[in-house]
Amino acid sequence: MVSNVLEVDQDDLVKQLKTFKKKYAEDAEYKKLRATLPKDWPF
Repeated sequence: MVSNVLEVDQDDLVKQLKTFKKKYAEDAEYKKLRATLPKDWPF
């Protein structure tokens, strides 16, 4: 699991991902990378 590789608690990882979503929502590179994930991926 990603949280294990990054050595962070799963709850902390979820918080970080939600922060990235808000912070980079209008960033072109973020949008491009996000588009490669399944639409039902939760973040």
